[in-house]
Amino acid sequence: MLEWKDNVILLSSKPYGETGMIASVLSENNGRYKGFIFGGNSKKKRAIFQKGNLCAAHWKSKTSEQMGSMKIELIKSTAPNIMEKPIQLSALSSACDIFDAILPEREPNLKLYNATIKLFELLKLSDLINYSWVKGYINWELGVLSELGFSLKLNKCAINNDNENLAFVSPKTGRAVSYEIGLPYKSKLFILPEFLGGNYYQESTYEDVWNGIILTKYFISMNFFKYTDLPSSRIRLEKQLEVKLSKV
Repeated sequence: MLEWKDNVILLSSKPYGETGMIASVLSENNGRYKGFIFGGNSKKKRAIFQKGNLCAAHWKSKTSEQMGSMKIELIKSTAPNIMEKPIQLSALSSACDIFDAILPEREPNLKLYNATIKLFELLKLSDLINYSWVKGYINWELGVLSELGFSLKLNKCAINNDNENLAFVSPKTGRAVSYEIGLPYKSKLFILPEFLGGNYYQESTYEDVWNGIILTKYFISMNFFKYTDLPSSRIRLEKQLEVKLSKV
C-alpha cells in the first residue's frame, strides 16, 4: 500500500458518481496528485472543495498506477477572504488552473508550493485600490517559468552584457535588451517593467503592471499552452486588469 499525509492546496475538483469527487491538489512534499474522495460531493463537504483552500490530505493507493483515494480536511479557506475582490479572485483561480494544467504529476516542488501560499496571503491582504499586488502575481508566474526550466534573463542585455538602459525583452530568447540595441525592433519586443529590472522607461505603476502581465502571459502561453488555450481564468484576469487600469 502506497500512502502519504501532507498539507495540500486544492487546485480543482469535479463530481464523480452520485456523491464522489475527484480532486487535484498540490501537496507540500509530494507534488501534484489526484485522488477520489468518497462522499466528497455531499452537501456537508462540498464547501471544502474551493480552489485555493489549504487542506490536510491523506492519499493512498494499492499501486503506483492507480489514481488512488484521498481524504481531505479543511485547514484554512482562501477564496472567501477575497470574494469581494473579483480581480484577486481571478488571480487565485488562474494560479490554480495553470498548475492543474502544467505541473507534472507526483513530482515534489516545495519552492512552488511555498510561493503559492505566499501569493494567496498577498491576495488576502490586498485591497481594491492599490494594484501593487499584481507585481506579486507576475513574479509568481516568473517563478513558475524558472522552476520548470524556462527562466527569463532580465538582469543584463543579451547583446552587450550591460545592465544599464535595459528597456525591452526579446520574445525569442526571454532575455533583456538595452534601449539603443532594441530601438530598431521596438515593435517586436516587450517593454521590460521597472520592477523586473527595467531601468530606461519611467512608467507609472499601472503601466508597469500592465507591461508585466503581458510579458509573463506570452511566455506562459508559449512554453506551456502552445497547442491549447490559456486557462480562461488567466484571460479573465488580464481583461479585468485592462478595464481597471484604463480608468486610472
